[in-house]
Order: sequence, then structure tokens, then C-alpha cells
Amino acid sequence: MKGSVLTAAALVGGGVLAHFLLDDPGYVAISAGRFLFETTVPVFAVLLAGLYFVTRAILGSLNARHRLAALRAERRRRRARDDTQRGLLDLAAGRWRKAEELLTRAAPEADSPAANYVVAARAADLQDAVGRRDAWLARAQEVAPTERAAALVTLAEMQMRRGQDTAALQTLEQLDASGDLNSRGLELTARLCHKLGRGDQLRALGPRLRSAGDLPESQVNELLAQVQLEEVRAAGDRKDIAALNEAWAEVPRATRKHPQAITAYARALMSAGDQVAAEKALREAIEDEMEPYAVRLYGELALPDPLAPLERAEGWLRKRPEDPDLLATCSRLALRAELIGKSRSYLEASLARKPTPENSLLYAELLEQLGEGDRARGVLRDSVARSVGRRPSLPRIRIRRR
Repeated sequence: MKGSVLTAAALVGGGVLAHFLLDDPGYVAISAGRFLFETTVPVFAVLLAGLYFVTRAILGSLNARHRLAALRAERRRRRARDDTQRGLLDLAAGRWRKAEELLTRAAPEADSPAANYVVAARAADLQDAVGRRDAWLARAQEVAPTERAAALVTLAEMQMRRGQDTAALQTLEQLDASGDLNSRGLELTARLCHKLGRGDQLRALGPRLRSAGDLPESQVNELLAQVQLEEVRAAGDRKDIAALNEAWAEVPRATRKHPQAITAYARALMSAGDQVAAEKALREAIEDEMEPYAVRLYGELALPDPLAPLERAEGWLRKRPEDPDLLATCSRLALRAELIGKSRSYLEASLARKPTPENSLLYAELLEQLGEGDRARGVLRDSVARSVGRRPSLPRIRIRRR
């Protein structure tokens, strides 16, 4: 429409100009070096108009090609976005092979190719395709070297899912050595150190965990509590009561109320030789909540007067006579007090309510010392059968006599 208007205007203007210049068309001369161009004003005006329209046509053609190329690129990006969305939905729905295909096909035109490759690696890992997983992660690092942390942290998470904790820690240590360990990687490193029993390494992470800004406060507190409890355990192993109590005082108040933290503190006290303080900590935990961890550990106390903890445990037992953990604890305490008959009765009652391999082994040892070897072996066979889930079906063996 705009071009038609301009053309009509040019024709009208040319007609008006021709009317005034009909008697005297004028003269135009253009000289460039040896070149001389001569013409009349109307012809020159027509040439200028023609040059204008030709130039517009050429520019329009070039713009059309650019627009066509842009439209094709936008179509490819839109298809890549659609494939990425479908791939994510397929991953969530458990269609891992399809998700991997869609994500990797869309990656070259995706808004974030590295993200596509990282998610595709997760889909490959869910198919147990470790080779393809590592290839996609390597590709993610190639297309986005600055996002190396995302690829290696994802690899560590997948290794942890497979139970490869040592390999996962090595992956994170490699990332840390390059200075690219992010907050998520720091959190995983702390959890792995705690799980693998690397107390010194876990304690060294304490200042970095405190300064981490991307982790939620609850997670930071949990991880710091692990660090501080590891310091409690280490002080107990060194038999350093002062350092042990100092480390326990630094544990957050909310964490000190957690049953597992209390049992860790009590066990450290027992390792350091302070059985009285350990008994007090466990007794308070048991009286507050009757936590099984604390109940079982209470049976391992070795106080100078073995009857005192037994009397307390029997007091709790009168309120909870069917508690198998409490029965087992009373059995251990009675055994330490050399009340063999009472210990045996408590242990048999505990096994009748909840047989466990540990208590079965304790009962078999007790029977062996009492001279009941056959029964002790029967108890062990029953315990093994329960752990396996069934007894082996063997044909009856007949012994031939000569």
C-alpha cells in the first residue's frame, strides 16, 4: 500500500513538473573525470525516481532474505523449546529413553544447551547407560565451560544414588581443587565426609559452611551440627573430657535435644570414661521421650554400682513392660550385675517380642557359657534363617552303616 501511494505521488509530481518544464526542459550535466553525462531535467528526475525504486527493491529483497532466515531460526528455536519441554515431561513420567532423545536433539538450538545435556545425562543414568551419561556431561562442559560445576555436581549426585560415595567425593574434590565448588557441592561434600567417617575433613569444612550464602539456614545448621558432633566424637576418642564438653556446648540448642545427638554425646562420654555423665544424659533423654537409641545405649553403661542403672531401667519397664528394647537393656544391665537368671529371663522376653540378630547373638553366647551349646546353636540357626527369610530345603541325608 505504501509503495503504491509513493508511485502515484511520483507520477502526479512528474506530470506537474512536466507541465512547467514543457517549454524549457532544462539541462543537467554531470562530469566525473573524462566522463560527462548530459540530460534534461525531466529525464534526470525520472532516472532518480527509477534509481530510488530499484534501490528499494534490492534492499527489500535483502531484508526479505534476512527475515526469512530469522523466521527459520525462530522456528528451530521454537521446536527446540517444545522438544525440551516434552523431554522434561518424559523424564518426570519415567520415559527416560525418549527424554534423552528429545533433550539431546534440541540441545544445539536450545536456549541453554548445557542444561539440556545435563538433564539428558540424568536420563541416561536412570537407564544405567553410564557411558552415555558421561558423554553428555562432557558435552555440557564443552558448550559451557563456565558451567562446569553444574555438570560435576550432577555427576556426584548420580554417583551417590548408585552408592558410589567414594567416587562422588573424589568428583567433588576435583571440582574444589579448581576453585569451582558451589554451595550445593559444598553441602554434598559435607554429607559424604560425615557418611564416610572423614571427621578431619568434615571439621575443616566448618568455616566454609558458615560463610555459604546460597544454602538454607536449616541445612547449614544441620551440616554444622554434624561438624560439631564430629568434634564431640573426636574429643571422646582422645579421652579429653574438657574438649568434649566444650564441643557439646557449641552444638546448637535445638540439635542438643535431638535423640541421635544425645546418644552421640553419651557414647563420646563413655569412650572418654565418664560413665556417670553418660548415664545422666541418657536417663534424661529416656525419661523425656523413651528414645530407642538411648534405651539401647543405656544397656552398655558400666557404672561402679551396676545395680543403680538396673533399678532405674526396671522402673521404666514397669511402665512399658512390652518394650523389647527396654527388656534387652535390662538383660544387659542384669548381666553386668551378675544376675544371670534375671538377665536370661529379660533377654528371652525381648526375643519373644522382637528378635534381632544382636540380641540373638547375645543370647547364644549366654547359653554357651551356661553349658547349653546345642540350644545356643539352635538360636543362631533361627537368627540366620530370619535374616535370610527362609530355611533351606535340604533332602534328608541318610547315613549308611557298613
